[in-house]
Amino acid sequence: MRKAKLWGLLGMLFVSELQAAAGQAEEKKILTEGETLNYHCVYTRKHSQSQKAWQRVMDGGKAETLAFTEKTSKNSQELGGRYFLEDNTTQGAVHVRMTNVQVSDSGLYRCVIYPILSNPEVLESLRLVVTKGSLCSALSFLWRAHL
Repeated sequence: MRKAKLWGLLGMLFVSELQAAAGQAEEKKILTEGETLNYHCVYTRKHSQSQKAWQRVMDGGKAETLAFTEKTSKNSQELGGRYFLEDNTTQGAVHVRMTNVQVSDSGLYRCVIYPILSNPEVLESLRLVVTKGSLCSALSFLWRAHL
């Protein structure tokens, strides 16, 4: 019964965060230190040959590119330290893997596409929260953040 209430609370927090996001919806993921983030960014077929990137949005809104794919490769894989991108043009999705996440990795990330002869477009945004402890610690963090 208690777990069901906690999960219900967590679900309500996620929904309120998504509704509060201005413009494009922002997904939220909570991980514990040392885990691996696996995330998919979907795009339309017209962008299959475009370059894609994984970026962290810094304070002030400036973006730092952490990894990117090459335009000419059908299925690109780019290593950028702990960041790995695989562009699956058949499925129209970029798979992002970020290994060994740390509390300092908490923040806003986004998948970006660079269409040919056009300005970059944000495909999807992700709010990553990395905690030191278990799910209970994450719930406690979220609860305090919304009081």
